[in-house]
Amino acid sequence: MILTPKTVTCRCGHSFTAERDRSWCEKCCEAVYYNEKDKNRHRYNSMYVVGVILAVITFLTYVFMELIAVPLLSA
Repeated sequence: MILTPKTVTCRCGHSFTAERDRSWCEKCCEAVYYNEKDKNRHRYNSMYVVGVILAVITFLTYVFMELIAVPLLSA
């Protein structure tokens, strides 16, 4: 989606004109967002995905310990 051109500045200090929701800095190859709201939404979405992955790994570890490891050790 093309937006009105806006000058954005990357954390490395490089300024350029962005016309999309997310562009990439040519100097440091980091994502630069047109709106601060999009940057925050991306950060929260990433934290949510990491949390879900950790929850799944924790659940699978619990299932392994309760259903496989404990019966094998007690037999």
